[in-house]
Amino acid sequence: MPRAKKSLGQNFLVDSAVIRQLINHVNPDSNDDFLEIGPGKGAITKELLSKSQSIHAVEMDNDLSKGLMTLDRFGNFHLHNENILSFDPSKICKDKIRVIGNLPYNISTPIMFWSFKYLEFFSDMHFMFQKEFGERLIAKNDNKNFGRISVITQYLTRPKFCFSIEPESFSPRPKVESVFIRFEAIENRSINDAISTKLQEITHIAFMHKRKMIGKSFEKIISSSELTNLDIDSRSRPENISVEQYVKIAETLL
Repeated sequence: MPRAKKSLGQNFLVDSAVIRQLINHVNPDSNDDFLEIGPGKGAITKELLSKSQSIHAVEMDNDLSKGLMTLDRFGNFHLHNENILSFDPSKICKDKIRVIGNLPYNISTPIMFWSFKYLEFFSDMHFMFQKEFGERLIAKNDNKNFGRISVITQYLTRPKFCFSIEPESFSPRPKVESVFIRFEAIENRSINDAISTKLQEITHIAFMHKRKMIGKSFEKIISSSELTNLDIDSRSRPENISVEQYVKIAETLL
């Protein structure tokens, strides 16, 4: 059996109780089509195959891909031996597809932005992350975990924490806890729409200097009086401003 490759951030989920819990949260339907990111040895894949219409699995590890090929017994499993970051889901999507993945911790951020790029093709996404990273995605303002990726994630999706996963549920055991989170795509929002583009710009400015008051950080793009008109205190720090308030600022600057 192929061993986990540290260079690819591989930690295989091996706890059958956690896999059942995961499947219950995803609640697959016989009409569902799934895109699975990094299926590894196929622990989640095998459970989903019997409960869904089809699975497109993207696995870049050649050794793991050879083992996964044996799952294509009923014509509803499609393996793509490539890097997810260069994979275009439009070539497999006729209707909306559901996404699931135990994401490598070392490239979780790029994969999230990849998913935002193709959000129009996804009805929902269920991802497993390192706990610290997952908490940043779902954090609300006035929280130390709240940051730029929190704003962008919550503008584009409705994230929902599902459950935590202990290190012993994986092989090899990671040094940290993991979390399983659901993301529901919000209709008519795109990473490239005008508001999202402006949000990326202003959150980059705001969180570049997290201890600065936003009135100071934003002084070249919006005045303190304009912030006051939006019911935003210019003395606030970046983590004190809510997603909705950042959206208001973005809309004002368009």
